[in-house]
Amino acid sequence: MRFRLADEVVATGQAAWAARSGAPVRLAEQADAPAGAPVALGPPEAGEERARAAVAELERLVAAGGAVAAGAGVDLGGGFRSARLAGARGEKRDAVLAALRALGPGDAGRLGDRAATTVALFGPAATKRVGAAAARAVAEGRWAAVRFASAASDVLGPEQVERILALEAPAGADPVDGGAPSVLAEHLGRVLAPLPRPRRPAVLTDLWDRVLDGHARQARRERLLATQGRQDRLAELRTRRARFEEELVLPWFPYDARSGRTPLLAAAQWTPSEGYWHAVLHRIVADAQAATVLLRTAVAVGDHGPAVGLAHMEPQLAAAVATTGDAAATRAARRVPGLTGLPARPGSHVRELHRQVLKHGPAKVPYDTQVRPRLARARDYALVVAGEFDRLLHGELPVPEEALHAWAAEGLEGWRRKTGYSPARPPEEWAENPPWALERFGTRDTLAARLRDLRGRGEPAAPRDVEVLGDLLWYADMADALAQLHGHEAAAVTLAGGPLGLDHDPPPAAAPLVPRLDSVSLAVSGAAQLVALGGTAGKGVKTWAGLVDSLRADVDVSEALSGEFPVPPPLAAVDAALVPGTRARFLLARSARTLAEWADYMGNCIATPYYVDAALKGRSALAALLDDKGRILANAELRRARPAERGWVVGELAGRFNDAPDGALEERFRRWVATLPGTAPQEPPAAPGEEAPAAPLRRGRTAPRLVADAGPELARLAQAAWTEQVTARTAAVYAALAATVPAAPAAVRRAGTPADARPGAAAGARGGAGATAALTRLRRLGPASLAHACRGVLADGAVSPADLWAATGVRPLAAAVAALDPALRGRFEQLELLDGAGPLPKALRALVRRPAVAPAYAIGLMGLRVRAALGDLVHADDAALARAVSRRPPAPLLCAAAVAVTCRAPAIPLAAVAEPRAVTVPGFPATGLDDPGGPWQRAFPAARELGADTAAFWDGVAAGGLRVPASWLTSAGWPVLWARAHR
Repeated sequence: MRFRLADEVVATGQAAWAARSGAPVRLAEQADAPAGAPVALGPPEAGEERARAAVAELERLVAAGGAVAAGAGVDLGGGFRSARLAGARGEKRDAVLAALRALGPGDAGRLGDRAATTVALFGPAATKRVGAAAARAVAEGRWAAVRFASAASDVLGPEQVERILALEAPAGADPVDGGAPSVLAEHLGRVLAPLPRPRRPAVLTDLWDRVLDGHARQARRERLLATQGRQDRLAELRTRRARFEEELVLPWFPYDARSGRTPLLAAAQWTPSEGYWHAVLHRIVADAQAATVLLRTAVAVGDHGPAVGLAHMEPQLAAAVATTGDAAATRAARRVPGLTGLPARPGSHVRELHRQVLKHGPAKVPYDTQVRPRLARARDYALVVAGEFDRLLHGELPVPEEALHAWAAEGLEGWRRKTGYSPARPPEEWAENPPWALERFGTRDTLAARLRDLRGRGEPAAPRDVEVLGDLLWYADMADALAQLHGHEAAAVTLAGGPLGLDHDPPPAAAPLVPRLDSVSLAVSGAAQLVALGGTAGKGVKTWAGLVDSLRADVDVSEALSGEFPVPPPLAAVDAALVPGTRARFLLARSARTLAEWADYMGNCIATPYYVDAALKGRSALAALLDDKGRILANAELRRARPAERGWVVGELAGRFNDAPDGALEERFRRWVATLPGTAPQEPPAAPGEEAPAAPLRRGRTAPRLVADAGPELARLAQAAWTEQVTARTAAVYAALAATVPAAPAAVRRAGTPADARPGAAAGARGGAGATAALTRLRRLGPASLAHACRGVLADGAVSPADLWAATGVRPLAAAVAALDPALRGRFEQLELLDGAGPLPKALRALVRRPAVAPAYAIGLMGLRVRAALGDLVHADDAALARAVSRRPPAPLLCAAAVAVTCRAPAIPLAAVAEPRAVTVPGFPATGLDDPGGPWQRAFPAARELGADTAAFWDGVAAGGLRVPASWLTSAGWPVLWARAHR
């Protein structure tokens, strides 16, 4: 009997048993069990009882360590050992490690000789000291270090492996988390190969520490949020506060002593007095201060425990009690039938908490009955107060200007003497008030500016003596405390952060193609993806961050994430459909950016150039299978069957970290894919009554059919398109760009390039000749030089933005290809590549070298390159481009640039010209982002030429609205710029 096993070993002279329905079944041949199935190998003459006991032990092993553990050859008793049939993923080290963890240190002897186990885990170079270090790590339960060392043993020496085996992690933390050691080893080999061997351990231990730091921050965030109630009571609190404010209005109404009530007409004619507004505004401030103290107390208790936390916060609790007042706190705590029993104001909770601290002492206050219930709604109270303050800023509270200015000018000296300032927001640096807020509150300057002025004049000034309510630093304190409850150091200034831009829980800033530090496996797989895109680790790097920076320096991120995939209609028809018999949803990838996001979570290779190129060229379709919560279960590559009309086959299917997906899901998915219809090849229809002549038999080397069949007609059409599109103005633009380039060598000038290409000369000459000469000089420039040239012609006014945009949009060869006979285009689909900036196949290179085609190809290629350079200037917020566009903005450039920065959200000052999720763009003429015939949708192709991944456009609109560089807007804002573009 012969069985081929997972580790390429052929077992002969042994029988194999597998478990089916709880009973052992003897296999007659390899095909009697699925590929990779766990089996028990034993003597053929073994009886049923011995086989039953061995299979039962095999099932216990698989239940504890997974099917992979069976491949370790574990002693099952009675002369039986575990094994896996051929076809399983992974290596021997994966099996040994899984079995070792399942068995535990006490039963490790069932794996066989200890030296053999050490070699299986750490390679043939492993020493006895490595084995001893591994044994200590296993005995101490440091499985993450063992897995990491096993994976890293391919790139480290024995002494270096010992350093990895000595790593420690807090109880319950798994910094490696995910993926087989063999997969991690493969990724480490790609990433660390260029590094000198002595530097590798430092990089790996630094990665370990960074991952643990991230785990510690996440654990702290969860611990702090656990101080808050699980049930959302925000809506109830808002209703409770609204009723409370209504009750406070009644005493201000005129009162008729004879009737004992307020006359209806008098109430309707009542105008709130300055005293009423003074009380409303001070309630907002007092509630913000009380909510801030509650939040800080929750953080202190979460970090240090109730005793230390309450003792530290007792002075601030006392200050908040004094601000609200006992009478006001008592009134806010009165119950209202039909409404929540929570007090209307946070000061009530602060007062009760402070009373308990004074009564029992910080160390003896009952936590579950007195502390926890009063801290549990700190977040909700802060959000209610923030909502009230937003109403004030938006003008929904119609406070008279005189009352608002008088309130804003009041100081906070008493409050600051008791509470001080938060280190997260030093008053000397508080300058976040937007100009419109300063104007609304009548504040002449920011707090930081006033302090600088006073100290510059030599006048001693403490911040508490200078700060006023209109500075809004008290509101920022509450936002910071809310952010600290969510595990951040302070609130972040973002576009989505409300009126002052303070976001208390911003999403993590995930730059594209930056490896995630959720786990060692994810980080290394992300770095391996950068290597696949062309990145190389610098030999001098010493830290993980330095390694990632050196890899990203070699990768053009925007190019790697650009490109939208063609989706065949049969697959598009089932996009987002459920796989029959499962709850998994089938989702197609439509852009390289989507693949990068998937790979970032999955830790697999789906975003590498091999898969991206195949998807871009339509050779395959890439998809994900998602569960009902939107988590990715597996990634799949679908290929066309042969012939194509037969349908589709699953080329690759892998789970997270390239693990095998669920067997039942895989089987149902493959069966379903096999039922999807194929695509029949398109053949050009024959002319009626004509029969195409048989092609003559050719011998020897001949010209490619593409050049012979399409070349003459394409040359004729290209010449016609050149004459029509390339004008004297086009030539002037390219000549101006060429004039910024240093003079070419004499040999180049003799070839026909003018030594002095001036815009005026080009404009006076025939357009075609001037453009050809300029293109010859420009084609040798790289991206940085082209960007410098664009900056130069815009800065000195030699070329207007409108002329530059129009000239770079001249594409005569694209027009020629579009004018070709459809049957000819159908035969030679690669002709579509002539409208791109990528490398051309051999046949197309021969085609564009033809004299009649070459100029048309050159000007189109240069247009794409110049637009890519313009995209770099847009994303770098270039001052010359901003000045030129703000003076004479062409609408097509304005739309394309707005789409580009909305998709990419570069780290420059941006101005939102439409609200998040809004599709109507203000200004005259009014436009809609979703109008298929409108300027925004028409700008998508040009935005892609600027480097945008338009697949991210609607996500960008949802996050921050349609945006443009803030430097492009004058003081009059977007409406003026948009109107100027349509003059």
